[in-house]
Amino acid sequence: MSVIDDQPRVVQLPPIRIPFRSVLRRLGSSGERRDANPEMERIYRDESERADSLIHPQGVYRLLKVSSRESGLIHFLNHPFVIRSRQVQKMLRKSDPVCFFMVTIGPQVEETVRRLFDEGEMVSSIVLDAIGSETADAVADHLHRVVLKASAEKAGYTITPRYSPGYGDWPVTVQGELLEICKGESIGISVNASSFMVPRKSVSAVLGWMKK
Repeated sequence: MSVIDDQPRVVQLPPIRIPFRSVLRRLGSSGERRDANPEMERIYRDESERADSLIHPQGVYRLLKVSSRESGLIHFLNHPFVIRSRQVQKMLRKSDPVCFFMVTIGPQVEETVRRLFDEGEMVSSIVLDAIGSETADAVADHLHRVVLKASAEKAGYTITPRYSPGYGDWPVTVQGELLEICKGESIGISVNASSFMVPRKSVSAVLGWMKK
């Protein structure tokens, strides 16, 4: 199989332990330990250990070749999807192929967050939720900056930054189409009627490969 094709590829991703300072920042503090009391740090340790058994990171990505570019539009070979975003087009102006990806840590963190909340364990539920959100972002970064970078370099390419639906002029309503492109159901992702991914602790994005 060629390094560059248009078939989705599932990737098993490593567990990533989120530092205490990152959780603090997610919760709105400076991220410095002096801003947290010992009880908060104890809860962080407990919830990090709990998260280890709940988080199962997976990703899937797909490369599509560009067929044409117009003002604010990118068309692809062998797929009818069209990127309609001037900001994304600008980022991808020198890229071909274009890479779409989805990652998730699975549903168990958010299920446990809801249970803790219902049981009145408010702080634990908030901390675990923050750990889950940070982990989803870290997993997306690992797929982008480690896995995809290595794959691109092997084929003689460099990579661009990534761009996610819902930012700038690229609407979140494209999530359903990205799900179809990536076959996100292969890693347990679906998209609801509001165009949000399920599980919630999931990330989707596009980036470009550029010839060196």
